[in-house]
Amino acid sequence: MAIFSARERLTRLVELAGQEGFEARRALAGELADLLLAWPSIYPRGMRAPFEALLEKTMRDIGPAERAALADRFVADEDMPLSILNLLVFDAGPETRDAILLRNGSEREPSAMIVRIPVNEAALLAAARGTASDGLPAVLAVRLGIPLEIAQAVLADSSATMLAVLCKGANLRRQTFSGLAVIAKSDASAETSYGRLAAFDDISETGARALLAVWREEVRPTARESEAA
Repeated sequence: MAIFSARERLTRLVELAGQEGFEARRALAGELADLLLAWPSIYPRGMRAPFEALLEKTMRDIGPAERAALADRFVADEDMPLSILNLLVFDAGPETRDAILLRNGSEREPSAMIVRIPVNEAALLAAARGTASDGLPAVLAVRLGIPLEIAQAVLADSSATMLAVLCKGANLRRQTFSGLAVIAKSDASAETSYGRLAAFDDISETGARALLAVWREEVRPTARESEAA
């Protein structure tokens, strides 16, 4: 097998990235994963960044099953940037997701996790109850200080685990999480609802606070207004 220099391999991968279609994106993600998980000793470590950036871009164009598989492969690799794992957390299986949360909690400085945004929980629930289902992501985004895309991904998780992460990270009460979980999926059966509500107790508080801090860093300060109103 030919040995490519880091620059040559990056050029080859960029060419692959220029191809259209899901199969091309899946192939590119797989090749990037193989490279990063078995980083050749002849490649300078400083050259990982372009490959990691290309992988982050590619991960957005593949399916949930492919992202879940990548999460399983990456979670035990200490060299894999936390930023990549955090992009995969929404699709990761329970054990892998928990490992990502724990890594968030262990790698971020405690001071970085404390992003105090006062939340009026009664007003949050009232706003959630008073909006249509398609308006709920905006309610969470504005009142909890996260990007709209993150709020949408949180609510798309049918297990309510990511909603539990959001609520626990924001130091909301369990009752508030339960109310939001019911509002988000009012048509769930009793058995399904019980499983969703139980998600709150299994979440690492430290990891949840750290991951929420990451999400909030993506929001400009001017967007964080009057959540307590």
